[in-house]
Amino acid sequence: MKKLILIFVVLFTLFGLAACGGSTPDTFPTFKEKDLVQLSASEMIALFESIDYTSVDSESVRISIKGKLHTINEEVEGTYSSYNEVKLDIDAVLFALVSEQVNESRLFAEATIDFYSKDEEVGAYWGDYSDERSIKGDAGVYFYNQYLYMNMDLLVTEDGEETDAVFKQKLRQQVTQTMWDEAFNMADPDAIGDIMPIPQEYLDMLENGDFEEIMAALPNLKVYKNGNTHSIVFTINKEGIMDSMLDVAVAVMAQVDSQMSLADITEMVNEAKTEINRVVDELSFSFVISITENRVTKLAISVVFVSEEEDINIDMTLIISMGAELPKFPTDFDQYETVDEPGQGIFD
Repeated sequence: MKKLILIFVVLFTLFGLAACGGSTPDTFPTFKEKDLVQLSASEMIALFESIDYTSVDSESVRISIKGKLHTINEEVEGTYSSYNEVKLDIDAVLFALVSEQVNESRLFAEATIDFYSKDEEVGAYWGDYSDERSIKGDAGVYFYNQYLYMNMDLLVTEDGEETDAVFKQKLRQQVTQTMWDEAFNMADPDAIGDIMPIPQEYLDMLENGDFEEIMAALPNLKVYKNGNTHSIVFTINKEGIMDSMLDVAVAVMAQVDSQMSLADITEMVNEAKTEINRVVDELSFSFVISITENRVTKLAISVVFVSEEEDINIDMTLIISMGAELPKFPTDFDQYETVDEPGQGIFD
């Protein structure tokens, strides 16, 4: 049962990250310099204020996530020591269409996963502890015609014991409209407002201050216009952060603490630079949001982070496309084994 819980925690976490993907690769968006346009802070505010979020809950979406993550955390204090390591390679895509009508809702999620974790403690007052586990293979999760289907081809290892998790299963319990309505009623209606690209309070703050200076201090913030689509693009790396940190800090502090002297700001920035150099070996970040006819149509994030001690190594790309066409679902659902719980017969 522990293996079963591990599998589905990992899978649904990853599919949650990759919510809205597709069967064909999605590449990180690129732009032509001829489409570069200049927007003032007030024009940027107007662009975001015009976004219509009412269609978000009825659109199909595609989210793909691809990349690797490796972290190591070690601690030694006297006779006590701990070690935690996590490795993940993932190529996942998820399509979702969520409607108030359960018979119209769909989920299509597929992933290739290579996951490993190790936890060790020595000298703890509760005794020594060691746990090592991995999941490797392909997985598919589908919600179709009110039923949940699972197609797993995984090798699960826990403390040296291997289990072939290979099965095609359908949950016996159908998701009824009543169950669906209860789930919708539990949802927080303000949640969408909490995850807006720019919440209203920030728009108000921008509108009330003169942030033209701040935008001018961000040379890596660009806007492209192709037809009726605006794409706001922000890219930065370690060197760019170092080069622009003082200009940005001066512009920001002019808005929030006009009494702070240039010498104090410079000292604060130099301390931050020292800390960044101590911790960060490589860092790059790219963010894209595309807006077409007052609708967000794409979000894309690319992150690369390598620590100086090489105990953190991240290279991930996440792409969310709104209004994506749902892929064709498997045609052999009638051959899936009907079970009462996921993994039944495999982990009993």
